Amino acid sequence: MTTKGDRAQALTYPMSTERHHLPSGLNTCKPPRQIMSAPRKELILASMMTACVLSSGCLALSMQREIMEGWREAPEYIDEDETVGWSETFETGAELNSVVYENQTNVRIDETVSKLVLSFTVRFPYSGTLEELIGNETNEVRFVEARLWEPGTKQSGGDPFWEVRATQDYTDRVEWTNLDFIDGTWSLEVEARGWGVTTPVEQLSFHDSFDLYATITKPCVHFPETHEVNEDGDKECTFLSDLED
Repeated sequence: MTTKGDRAQALTYPMSTERHHLPSGLNTCKPPRQIMSAPRKELILASMMTACVLSSGCLALSMQREIMEGWREAPEYIDEDETVGWSETFETGAELNSVVYENQTNVRIDETVSKLVLSFTVRFPYSGTLEELIGNETNEVRFVEARLWEPGTKQSGGDPFWEVRATQDYTDRVEWTNLDFIDGTWSLEVEARGWGVTTPVEQLSFHDSFDLYATITKPCVHFPETHEVNEDGDKECTFLSDLED
């Protein structure tokens, strides 16, 4: 039985200041900072990379370039010919005098040129017979003279790189391969005189004529993505020298 004095003593008994340890099965509820920090950093990094890839800058441009390079076919190198020159047939009609023909064109040669070909054909009908009848005077009124000049040679009074004068039927083809050509603008020129007569009787008609062509061979690059291929299988291309300019 509790007496009044006991209750008073219990009420006035000082509270203990001794620390009591919590049971080992209980944990404090502190925020898991370390557990949250790693996923948060990964999420931020993934968001930044996604934004870069979707944008026009950052990684997107380089990645697109690498993808396009992977899709692109390799260029094809082709030896392509470039030809300049003339084909002329004389027609004098009722004129007794021969017709004069003169012309000049440039041949651009650079370090990529691997071959140069000159083709020259002259047709003078009855030239041998006429020379036998009236002598060599026809050489002054029926002739074709062709010349090829290296850059600056003609202006300095030098000799042509190639020269032919034909007064009768003549055919020639000259080829230079892997020659150390002088880079620059070469000059192809022709000076000629000839006759051409058309009569009602075909056997009595005749026409002087000539063909003169210069052909250079140089590497050409075919890009499958931009160049076409025609029905004959010929491929469009761009000269390597034009790409290097």
